[in-house]
Amino acid sequence: MKHNVLRKLMSTVIAIALLLSCATAFAWAPEWEHDEDLSAYKLCENFGDIKLKVAVTDLAAIETWEENSFILWLEEITNVDLEFELIPYEGRAEKLGLLLNSGDYPDFFLNVGMTDAMISRFGVEEKLFLPLNDLIEEHGNFFKRLLETYPGTDGLITQLDGQIYSLPEVNECYHCSAAHKFWINQTWLDNLGLEMPTTLDELYEVLVAFRDLDANGNGDPSDEIPLAGDYADGWYTNPEYPIMNAFTYYNIDLDKTVTSSAVAFGLYMEDGQVVVPFEKEEFKEGIEFVAKLVEEGLIYEGSFTQDLAGLTNICESGRLGAAPGGYILFATLGGDIYRQYAPVLPVAGPDGYQNAVSEPYAAVGGNVFTISADTEYPVECFKIGDLFYSYAATIRSYYGVYGEQWTSADAGIPGINGEQSMYKPLVPWQESEPQSYCILQMAPSFRTSDFRLGEPSDPGLDIYSDAGLETLLYKTTQEYKPFTDDTKPVPPLKFTDEQNSDMAVIKANLSNTVKEGMFAFFNGTKTVENDYDAWLADLEAQGLSQLIEIYQAAYDVQFK
Repeated sequence: MKHNVLRKLMSTVIAIALLLSCATAFAWAPEWEHDEDLSAYKLCENFGDIKLKVAVTDLAAIETWEENSFILWLEEITNVDLEFELIPYEGRAEKLGLLLNSGDYPDFFLNVGMTDAMISRFGVEEKLFLPLNDLIEEHGNFFKRLLETYPGTDGLITQLDGQIYSLPEVNECYHCSAAHKFWINQTWLDNLGLEMPTTLDELYEVLVAFRDLDANGNGDPSDEIPLAGDYADGWYTNPEYPIMNAFTYYNIDLDKTVTSSAVAFGLYMEDGQVVVPFEKEEFKEGIEFVAKLVEEGLIYEGSFTQDLAGLTNICESGRLGAAPGGYILFATLGGDIYRQYAPVLPVAGPDGYQNAVSEPYAAVGGNVFTISADTEYPVECFKIGDLFYSYAATIRSYYGVYGEQWTSADAGIPGINGEQSMYKPLVPWQESEPQSYCILQMAPSFRTSDFRLGEPSDPGLDIYSDAGLETLLYKTTQEYKPFTDDTKPVPPLKFTDEQNSDMAVIKANLSNTVKEGMFAFFNGTKTVENDYDAWLADLEAQGLSQLIEIYQAAYDVQFK
C-alpha cells in the first residue's frame, strides 16, 4: 500500500470505526451552509476497492498529494484510493508530451497543462481520451449546473468531431475581465500639484514633470523614473499598453513566454473578421509616440530587458512614477509604497480614442480534466471530475480545511460585491509556501463571480491593506468596464490536427519577428519611417496572412 490507511482518516471517530469493521462506509456531514448532498459520490463500498492513478503537476506549494487534506477529504467522500503520477512543473509541456506518447496512461489527468492541440491529436485523431458527452448527460450533476450558469460553454469545449474530451476550469475573475490596468503615483501628483491625467497630452506633461521636478521630494530631481514596466514575468506590465490603447485597439503581449496565443500576433475581431493592427496609421502613430517617450527618458529603457523583480526594485526604492499591471504587483502588498499608487483610467488619444482590453472568455476555459480511454473505471473517473464542481469541493480544494483555513461567513458582513458574504477566510491565501491543506488551483472548480466576490469585505476595510486587494480591484474594474469592448478578443477556437501542425511552424517564427520588431521600434533601433515596410514584409513572408486565414476558417466553422 502507498501508505497506512489509518493516516488517510479524517477524524478519530472514523479511525475507531475502521478498527471495528473492515467496511469503510464514510458519512458525509455537511459543515457549511452551501455544502451539497454528496452521498451519490460514494463510488465503492470499502475504501480501496477502486484504485485510480491520477497525473498531476508537481507544484512546489503542495507538499504532498497523497497526504493533502483535500485529497483525504476527496477519498473520504468517494472511498476511492487515489495514486498520483507527478509531472514536474518546470518543463511541464515537454514531460506531458513524453507521457502522452508513452502509451502508459493514468486513469485521468488533472490540470497538467493539456493544450487544445493535445486534445485534438490524442482525443479527436488518436482516440486515446474518453469522449465525455454521454457521461455528462447521465452523471453530470454539478457539471450541468456549470452549463446552465454559462450558456454556450458546451460549444466552446466541443471538438470538431462533436465530442467533448476535457472539462474546463470555472474561475470567473471579475477584475481579470479588464486586467490591463494602469497605476500612477498619487503622492507624486500631490507633491507637484498635478491632476490625474485624462488625455495622452496630459499624461505626457505629467511624465515630464515626474522626470524634471523632484517628484519624490528627496532633493534629487534626476533619480525619478516616470514610467516603467517589464516583459519577462509580470502580469500585463508591458509599459506601452496605456499609450498604444490611446491610438487604437492594442492587445499584443510581448511577454517572452507568450508564443502561441492570438495576442502574441495582435489578432483581434472586427465585424466578424480576424484582423491585425499593423497596417493602421493609428498603430504606427502609437509606436512613434512610445518611441518618443523612450527617447526622452519618460519610459525607462530598461523596461525591455528587466523582469518583475527589477521593476519592483525601482518602485520600492521610491523612484517609480507609473506602471501598468493587473494590480499593483510591482510594490509590496499593503506597504507604504504600495499605498501611493492610484488607478489611471484609459487616457484619450489624439482622436479621442480610449480603450481597455477585455477578456470576456476567461471565466470558463482550459483542459483541466481528461480521462484516458482505456481506464477500467470511466464512470467513477467522471463522477470524481463532476464532484470537483460542487461548492464543497471547490472551496476545500482552493482554501483548505473548514474551521482551520476558512469558516462560515459572519451574518451581516457583506462580500466584495456588496451582497451577504459566502465564507470567511481564516488565513491569507497563498501559493508560494509549501502546505498540505489544499491543492490551490490544480483541479476543476466552480468559482463563479458570486463565489469569488463572496469573500468578506467589511465596509470599514482598508482597501490598500493586503486583505483589501480584491475589493480594490473590484472597484477599479467597475471604473474600467465602460472602456472595454468584448467584441474585439478572438474567442476560443478549435483547430484540426493539420491546422495545428501548419500553425506551429508559422507561430514559432512569427512570434519572434513580432516581438523583435516592436522592441526595435520602441527603443529606437528601428524607425517607422525607414524600417516599417520591411518589417511588414517580413511578417508576410513568415506567414501572417496564412495564420489569419487559419483563424478565420476556424472562426467561420464555429461561430458563423
